[in-house]
Amino acid sequence: MNRPRSVGILFNDQNQVLLMLRRKAGRTYATLPGGGIEGKETPAEACAREMLEEVNLVVEVVREVLTLKNLGHQEHYFLTRLLSGEMRLGDGPEGVRHSEENSYEPAWVGVQDLDAVNLVPEQAREMVRGLVPS
Repeated sequence: MNRPRSVGILFNDQNQVLLMLRRKAGRTYATLPGGGIEGKETPAEACAREMLEEVNLVVEVVREVLTLKNLGHQEHYFLTRLLSGEMRLGDGPEGVRHSEENSYEPAWVGVQDLDAVNLVPEQAREMVRGLVPS
C-alpha cells in the first residue's frame, strides 16, 4: 500500500468548505487539502502541516471524522478550525509544481456547489455535507 495520507476539512463562517481546485492530465476536479504522512508524524500532525504547506493556513485539528482506502492510500480525514493565516497557494510542493498543465487553486466553495466542482473521492462529498456547522 502507498504512504498513508492526511486530509483537512475547514469551513469558513459562510458555511463554505476549503477545496483545492485541480487541473491535471486534462481532468478538472477538486480535493480537500492534504498529503502524505511523513516519518513519525501522527495523522493529526500531518493534517496541520499539510494545511500550512498547501493553503498557508494554521489550523487546529478538532477530530478525525473518517478513515478510508482510496487509490491504494489509507486516508485520514480531520475536521479542523482556523487559527491564523491568509488563504493562498502555500509554499509546499503544490506551489513548486504548479503549472498550466498541473494547476492547484485553493478556493472556498459553498457546500451546495460540491457536485459542480467534482469533489473526489466520492465519499468526501457526503462527509462534508454531514459536517456543515449549524
